Amino acid sequence: MTTRAGLLTRTPLRRFSVMEDAELEALEASAPAWLTECKFKTPRRQLAAITRASLSATTLGPVKLVYAHTIGSELAVDFTRQESNYVVSFALAGTNQVTVANEQALCSATRAVILSPQMVAGMHLSDGYAQVHVGIERFALDRNLERMLDRPVTKPIRFQIDMDLTRPALASWVRGVKVLLEDLDEASGLSAVGAEANPWPDFLMTGLLLAQPNNYSEWLNQGQVNGFRPQSLKRAVELIEQEPAGDLSLSRLCSVAGVSARALQRHFREYVGLSPREYVQRVRLEHAHNDLAAGAGKTVAEIAYRSGFTHVPRFAGAYRERYGVPPLVTLRESATR
Repeated sequence: MTTRAGLLTRTPLRRFSVMEDAELEALEASAPAWLTECKFKTPRRQLAAITRASLSATTLGPVKLVYAHTIGSELAVDFTRQESNYVVSFALAGTNQVTVANEQALCSATRAVILSPQMVAGMHLSDGYAQVHVGIERFALDRNLERMLDRPVTKPIRFQIDMDLTRPALASWVRGVKVLLEDLDEASGLSAVGAEANPWPDFLMTGLLLAQPNNYSEWLNQGQVNGFRPQSLKRAVELIEQEPAGDLSLSRLCSVAGVSARALQRHFREYVGLSPREYVQRVRLEHAHNDLAAGAGKTVAEIAYRSGFTHVPRFAGAYRERYGVPPLVTLRESATR
């Protein structure tokens, strides 16, 4: 298949084949692992057609890259569950009409579509539709934005679903995606380095946040990245980040910051977007998450106590709300890496 020159000139992810010229049912069965859980339907007028599917896929840390190609008939696709992560779909051949609630967008030669968490989409694929799908874990993108803004993300990131690939910033980002896909075809390419050192996820996340309009674009575009913070607030934040399991009572934070409780709380609200107590919990959760992901402890309780939590069930509830899974799941997954 010859793909559109705007993204690629050859079929991507050839080293990562999951299925080749398979039945459509096989693609549907693989969707929960690589795409989004869904049902494929053939239009009534084409019921006699035989649809075949090919799929290749790989992961780079929090980023999932998928190539999918269907041929034989048009297809209607209905999501059977909400999207849980961020998903960008590029059309390499054919078109994909995407509907989310009252919004519509088209994947074509010059336009792509991005879905945000909790969206439920319907799609109409043309015969011979081929796509590259870039999936990014919700919580990884949140953390990337927090680093860019130097403050916690308190509201979900929501992107404008239609992506105009002719816009200069997005065109630059797409060229980066193209380089990554070409790099993945090389067994010893830059994408082959370990997850901790791999530069591609940060590039994809940072570039997407800057290039595609979203509900944080105003802050990003106004240069509110790593902006001014009062010295008193910096002292309190440094203590929290250096001693997450220590005494982080409001009285101690005020003593270190050198300001009153009212002033410190005002500074946290204005420059961090959270109260001191909420920020302490956010840092402790991140500390626990890092230890759980690294397997740096035998039990969830051990890691929770070491991170400054004294009530394990409340910790587990807060962790699940923040990271989308129970802490035990993260700890168990660390043992399989």
